Amino acid sequence: MKFVEEKPVGLRIHGYHAGGIELRVPEPLRSTIAVDAETGLCSLRHSFILTSGRLISDWGVADFTQLDRQAMEAVRALAPELIILGTGTRLRFPAAEITGPLQAAGIGLEVMDTPAACRTFNLLASDGRHVAAAIII
Repeated sequence: MKFVEEKPVGLRIHGYHAGGIELRVPEPLRSTIAVDAETGLCSLRHSFILTSGRLISDWGVADFTQLDRQAMEAVRALAPELIILGTGTRLRFPAAEITGPLQAAGIGLEVMDTPAACRTFNLLASDGRHVAAAIII
């Protein structure tokens, strides 16, 4: 039996701190996402949507109070099997009118604080799941 270390494919969250998040950007995506030349990391200081192959850095949700159906429609449009919603430094649940269209479309939703959402995204994406993270910083 041979064990081989698999290298992560796609965008991954490298680190989280109160002021922002760093993404590890693989070489093929560096032509479309600005990264630090030395580290290969992209620093984000505002809310964003992430899949393993796409970053939407201009998601217009500055804080949890701005989360609405239209904001979640941008995530739903990516047609993931699961959406991980990071609600900031504390866990907060969105209203049913915001989450209802996701349920009707058969898309799962997991709500958690942002640090937990970052960890969960990495885990599920590395397993090859078609997951989208909507992260409020």
